[in-house]
Amino acid sequence: MATAEDGAELKLGRPKPGRWTLHYRPARQAIEIASRGRPSVIPVKSRLLVEADERTDVVVTYPLNTTATSPSFLEPKYDTLRTITFDQFGLAGAALEEDELRELFQRLPSGFVKDPFFGLGLNFDIRHIAKTVEEISGVVDLCLRRGRSTNLPTVKGGSYVVSARQFDDLRKAINRIHNKALNVATDEKWMVTHNSLLSTIDSTKFPVKNRTYRRDAIREAVGASVVRGTALSKSDQKIVFEATVSAARTIQRTQPESLLKLSREIEIVTLEELAERLRKMLARKLNEGAWQSFFTDNPFVLRLAFGHPIMMIGGQISVGGRKFSGAGDKISDFVIKAAASGNLGLIEIKTPDTLLIEKTPYRGDLHAPSRELTGAVNQILDQRHHLQKSIPALKDNSGAWDVQSYAIQGLVIAGRIPEGAALLKSFELFRNALKSVTIITFDELGHKLEHLLEVLGTSNAMPDEKLDGTDAK
Repeated sequence: MATAEDGAELKLGRPKPGRWTLHYRPARQAIEIASRGRPSVIPVKSRLLVEADERTDVVVTYPLNTTATSPSFLEPKYDTLRTITFDQFGLAGAALEEDELRELFQRLPSGFVKDPFFGLGLNFDIRHIAKTVEEISGVVDLCLRRGRSTNLPTVKGGSYVVSARQFDDLRKAINRIHNKALNVATDEKWMVTHNSLLSTIDSTKFPVKNRTYRRDAIREAVGASVVRGTALSKSDQKIVFEATVSAARTIQRTQPESLLKLSREIEIVTLEELAERLRKMLARKLNEGAWQSFFTDNPFVLRLAFGHPIMMIGGQISVGGRKFSGAGDKISDFVIKAAASGNLGLIEIKTPDTLLIEKTPYRGDLHAPSRELTGAVNQILDQRHHLQKSIPALKDNSGAWDVQSYAIQGLVIAGRIPEGAALLKSFELFRNALKSVTIITFDELGHKLEHLLEVLGTSNAMPDEKLDGTDAK
């Protein structure tokens, strides 16, 4: 009901010399249809559609809804955008006649409705441009300017001004996205139809089809939207992981620096999570079993305690001492070996609450090591003694010929750094006097994690909050 054949009219007017206007008057039947749902529609009043100034070559259009069945019949097409202006497009013309109007509007740039009977304005497939411009408060006009695009786009008064080239580039980009989406949708429709109708009947003759990989599909789908902190769904996490693993060798050949960056990022994230878990566990009173489980799950933390690369052999390992009765086994919390030489090491795990130094002075400002600490040291020495005697049988029975007992090292992980100069002095004197057993506190393991994070250059290396609860200096 919108065209001249339906009875709609276009009225050309010349209010002033060098200026002309175009009004739209709907067909009588269109008004009747619209009035059924909206009795307030005024049937006789025409609507302004175009204003033109021949001297300045500026044409202002008033996009109008001419669909009779629409609730917004004869109202502006957009929410707050009222006009679309064409500046310097040679459209203002001179001495136009009504029969020349159709030819004039055919010269509008691509992306615009070129039939005034359908209200002008943007084509439906790029309506997002109008919606986006409307997000700027006070903007009621979209102005296309032909010629140079210097300092454009810009907002001037109530107009959003953009060059014709910029607009056309945006229009083409939107259309490319739309066409690609249609192609993907078409392929998926064929895939779903094939799998539902053919593969279910005979999967051998009609194998199930999967989505075909499209070049740059991941970049186009994700773009730069996934940033640090983005919470991916479990299915997306799985796809990203599998795609990375699958492409790792290719990436190593074509973009080795990217793979190194990814590896470093994974290391940083892993260390951050590990440090956070250690901090939370230190805030609770956990037993030895809980800490042994932590080190079993995260052997990397134990490796930090040694000055050379080590390999984990296992936890709760028998190191000898069994009697004929079957009792007396000496069990080490963890047994490790040096990666290069195979030299063995023993680790004894206590808790962060283990007392390291007696509170009561032994003499003057000297304090004796606690019973728990000396007991742990002697326990390691006893395990070392039995392991050295049993090593030939253990190697033979286990088939572990690459381990050696040249100088078995012991490590005790226990307690927290003593507070106070006298306690700290006594602790350092004791542990540094030991020959083959190293004592390290849970605080120091935390500090090693922090230092490694700082070396890797992460900004989240927790410089202000240490694992022992003290302030950073």
